Amino acid sequence: MSGNRDKIIKILSKSDRFVTADELAKSIGISTKTIYRAVNGINDHYDEPIIVSERGKGLKLNYDRYLELTKQTGSENDKLDSTPLERRNQILTKLLFNAPLANRVSEMYEDFFVSIELIHQDLTIISKQLQKYDLSLKRDGSFVSVVGDERNIRRAINAVLMQSNAMNQESINDFVSEFHDLSRFDNQFITTQLELIQRLLNTTIPYPYNVNIFSHLYILMKRIRQGKMIDSKDGQIKNKRYEKIIQANPKFYKVSNDVIKNVADYLNCDIPAIESYYLLEYLISMRYNNNYVYDKKTSSESMELAEFYIKQFGLNPGSSRVISLQNDLVSHIRPMINRLNNHIVVANKVLADIKLEYGQLFKKVAAITKKAENELQLPWKINDDEIGFLTLYFAKYIEESSLPKRVLIMCASGIGTSKLLYVKIHKAFPDLNIVGVTSKTDYVENPDKYDNVDVIVSTVPVVPRKDAKVILSSAMFNEQDRNRLSRLLNDED
Repeated sequence: MSGNRDKIIKILSKSDRFVTADELAKSIGISTKTIYRAVNGINDHYDEPIIVSERGKGLKLNYDRYLELTKQTGSENDKLDSTPLERRNQILTKLLFNAPLANRVSEMYEDFFVSIELIHQDLTIISKQLQKYDLSLKRDGSFVSVVGDERNIRRAINAVLMQSNAMNQESINDFVSEFHDLSRFDNQFITTQLELIQRLLNTTIPYPYNVNIFSHLYILMKRIRQGKMIDSKDGQIKNKRYEKIIQANPKFYKVSNDVIKNVADYLNCDIPAIESYYLLEYLISMRYNNNYVYDKKTSSESMELAEFYIKQFGLNPGSSRVISLQNDLVSHIRPMINRLNNHIVVANKVLADIKLEYGQLFKKVAAITKKAENELQLPWKINDDEIGFLTLYFAKYIEESSLPKRVLIMCASGIGTSKLLYVKIHKAFPDLNIVGVTSKTDYVENPDKYDNVDVIVSTVPVVPRKDAKVILSSAMFNEQDRNRLSRLLNDED
């Protein structure tokens, strides 16, 4: 969604009343004429008027229909048109997947109908993007190619995928649907490897880490199958840093090794030993439902950073609630440090919502983060995605209050933002008997488990059983969500 259109939807989604075009224009900083043009564009995009206009009242979002459309089609983050960013990402993806082979420029751009001048501008910007990954763009007449180390190529591929709609899918099935070249057999194989990892580690891998591992294996298999992998200088594990990390995480490394062996057998080829280490980096960079004990250095660093945040917020470290907050922070920061050390990025699909719903809190966490980077002399920069995740822990702490009792809360995976959703519903409706937080899959596959449910508050569309009512909610459970749930509960009374 383009900037102005996205802002209009964000503002209207938070309001349970009509908002005038003049109010919207002043809030966003554009003209009322641009507001009406953008609203027409939004309604054209969804093929129906999801924003209703009434003379003398203003504009109002058909919130129910909007949530249904965006959850079912994933269109919330789609581009209305082929934007320059989207076009460059598609070109960059082609270049990276084909690296180091050269690509004819005219063939890459045949679907975009852009001028030679725009193509030149694109390639100049892409060249600068590649430099971030120690890669270079080589031009030879009418051909162009990406040159550099194999690991850096794959990191760049993952970064491009992060900017696509694919990385915004919470379930593996939705994520897979974004890749049209992924066969049913490859999908089943990679999914089986994820299940194997979970079984061997006796845990579940939540979003977005499940998507990251799937993406990593998908990229590896595609590069091998296309025969375009470059022999890396690190083909064998000889680096002392690698060996130290392997020794500190023997259980994770064995799991990683088993999965890479399975990939080699599936593709009927030899895979360099270093690939087991690369997968290990992902395994130690995730937050699990179980709290694994990482190496002492990582644990010490995470505790120091968590204590820094607590101190900067001026919280009492002896309070039981603050101790709980600190434990949550440490559990997140441990794998976050591994991600930052290994240049692994996870997509925060609700970052825009976090900034909108908790703007001041996000800015405060960002400012403290910058201060920590300087005072603690951190060897890396903490990006906005990670700052967004950290903000949610403080949001949960602030929203939390005494929690007495009845609805079922449902998210795509049953985890992630669901904990915050649980707290916010409890605070707004303390007399409710919340029977639990679950995933859509668990609800569908266990028909007898939730027979007594009267109301389901869900971030994903679901067909309820018996006479249960469904409220489709945003992940942030904003004012409009609260009002809708209140009206439903009052109607039932």
